[in-house]
Order: sequence, then structure tokens, then C-alpha cells
Amino acid sequence: MNIIIDILLWITYIISLYFSIFLFLVYVEQNPKVDPRANSQRNTSLKNTLNNTFNISHHPFISILVPAYNEQSTIVKTLESIYNINYPKDKIEVLVINDGSTDQTKEKITQYIQDKPYFHLISHSNRGKAASLNIALTHATGEFFACLDADSFVEPLTLKKMLTIYEQENDPQLAIITPAMKVHEPKNILQKVQWLEYLVIILIGRITSQLDSLYVAPGPFSLYNTKIIKQLGGFDEKNITEDQEIAYRIQSHQYRIKQCPNGYVYTTAPSKLKQFYRQRRRWYLGSILCVHQYRNLIANRKYGDFGMMQMVKNAAGYLLAITGIAIAITFIIQPWVENIKELFLINFNIAPYLATFKIKITFLTFLLTDFRKGFIILSLTILGIYFFYVAHKNANEKINKFGWVPLIPYFAFYYTLKATILILTLFQFTQRKKFKW
Repeated sequence: MNIIIDILLWITYIISLYFSIFLFLVYVEQNPKVDPRANSQRNTSLKNTLNNTFNISHHPFISILVPAYNEQSTIVKTLESIYNINYPKDKIEVLVINDGSTDQTKEKITQYIQDKPYFHLISHSNRGKAASLNIALTHATGEFFACLDADSFVEPLTLKKMLTIYEQENDPQLAIITPAMKVHEPKNILQKVQWLEYLVIILIGRITSQLDSLYVAPGPFSLYNTKIIKQLGGFDEKNITEDQEIAYRIQSHQYRIKQCPNGYVYTTAPSKLKQFYRQRRRWYLGSILCVHQYRNLIANRKYGDFGMMQMVKNAAGYLLAITGIAIAITFIIQPWVENIKELFLINFNIAPYLATFKIKITFLTFLLTDFRKGFIILSLTILGIYFFYVAHKNANEKINKFGWVPLIPYFAFYYTLKATILILTLFQFTQRKKFKW
């Protein structure tokens, strides 16, 4: 085997196994159902939230910001989900920002809010999501404010669950509470695979939340401390993933971010590969830019687990993606290409071909002939399956809710697809190409 590939494999194995075991141990330690000794205030808060027990001593005034650009098909449903939030109406203001839409978005907003005095429309020429949020922030009067993308929908009790965490933590350094985000009514295979992915993301978010290491505040209904965000200058209008950048900035100023593990919000996932590619390219490019911008946090003890664990993990993720593609090409794609070439040479006359055909399971042979690597791969596989199972349990969902078929692409090639998009994005980043939100 090429020595470079061998070195990359060992680096990948060590990094992957380290972080997988680390997250597993954190989950076991922090999960109240697993650890009977978990009696700290932090675990009590988490347990209460998971059990849907929340008791707010007072109802702070809340601003909800809804930026919208050409969202005529979903905007009314989004606003309806806000209207149905279980919270005193006199303690909420809803600022809907029409960001220069060219469809019927503005008309639909106007019609919907005409009999709802605490809903307000702000309209301006197209300036982007971050600029829209900053404009709305100048009007927001809430002690806290939430952002809700115009293609997302919040559950009625989510706001109270989030405020419960703010109150129980009672920490002036707590700047953001993030939601647990699920895919809304997936229809096709691509959306159902993303539904599976989002459940795993909820679990990983819950674990990293315990380490104060969250690095993104999702657009669908993250809840911010208004004073802190205004002090930090609002959202970065030059960054294409303002929800990541604001989280990195929060961490760099050593404020805290927590996840509300069952504060559910639903987002509309891309239904076509082209849409999916554009979305992930924007996410990955924004992530690359944020890691580069805040590179001084990497392995910096000053920033605790965020610097020593999360930032290292984020930076190492690019190496893992490149190595993962190299492994797929070397052990899966290349052998099958050779088999197809042989079939072409014999004009697809498979009868004599089958008599001498040897299955080239290069990767399996590799694992069997190198016990150490095989053991690591087996350990990673077991941990991956465990996290996948626990993710569904954590989100109160059944693995086969949408059938077993989505599991095949999810485990077979979905993460290879994402790694490929990441590598393409890295290449585009080196070319200094510009992307719009």
C-alpha cells in the first residue's frame, strides 16, 4: 500500500476514534438515564427539559424576527406556527422582514398580519439575511429575540422550554439557546436521508452543549440574549453563514451557548440534488471561513473544550473528508471500475467470466490482513451504530418511521457525497470564488 495513504489512514483512524470515544464518554456521563449519580444543577436542568417539565417564574418580552426572501409558498405557515406559540400574546412582538421579495411574499405577509397587532412588517430592497436581521434588531425591544427562517416551523412549547433553560442556568454569560431541528415532512429519499442526519445532529449538539462547545446557532428559532448580541455588533453581513459566525464570535468572547434538546423546530430540507449541493456548499464554505477567521482559537486552552476539542475537531474534519474520499476511491470505486473494464473487454459475455471471477473485496481483505486497523474500523462502526440508535431514542423517533429504504443510501454513500461536496468547496475556497447567501 502506498505509504502516504497508509499514513493518512492511521491519522484518520486515530482522530476519528479519539473524538468518537470522547463524545461517547461525555454522553454516558451527562445522560441522567445512564448515570445514576447525575445530580448536579446542570443535569437536573437537562433532565427537567427532556421530561417536558418547565416552570417559568416570569415571562420576559420576546422579539421574533422572520427574514423572508421569495418565500410565498411557506411564509404563512411559518407565521401561523409563531401565532400558535404557547406564550402570552402581550409578551411577544413579531418582526417580519421582507427582503426585497419579487414574488407574492409581501402581499401574503400583509394579508396574514392585518388582524394581528403584535405582528409588524419591515420591508426593504434585497440586502441579504444578516442585513435584514440587523435592521430588525434596531426595532426589537425584547429581552430575548428569536430568529425563524421563513421556511421553518416552531412547535408551540419550544419557546417556554428554551426560556426554562435560561432561567435555570441563571447565567448572564449564556448568550444563545439553540433548538433541536428536524426535517419537516420529508417526501422523497433525499429528504428522508436528511431526516436521519438531522436526528444525529440533534444528539451531537446535545453532547457538545454539555461541553459549552456549540459552534452554530441554527436559523430556525435560535433564541438570543438581545443585549449581548447588540453589544457584539449584531450579525456579520459579509459572512454567508451568519448563524455560524455569530456562534464562533460568541465563543471567542467566552459567552455560552446551550442546546434545548427537545425544543423542536422543523425546517424544509432540499428535495433535489442541485438544491442540496448549493445548500451544503454554502454551509461548508461558511464553516471554512469561520475556522479560518477564528483560527487563533484552535487548540487554545484559554477557550476550554471549545478550543481544545471542538475547534480541533472542526479543523481536522477537512482532513477526514479528504481521506474518506481517498479510501472510497482506493478500496471501493477503483476495484469496481476494473471489474467493469473487464466486462467491456469480454463484451459482457459473463458466462465464462463468472467461472474465473474473483470478488475483489479489497477493503475487507485489507481489514482482515491488518488486525489493528480492522479493530479500529470495527470499533468506529459499533460507535456509529450506537450513536445512530441513541439519536432516534433521544429525539423520540423510530428508526423505520419512513421505512428501511432510506437507511441504505444513508450508510452506503451519503457521507461520501457530503465529503465530496466539502472537497469541491475547499477547492473553490482556494480559488477565492465569491458566493452569495
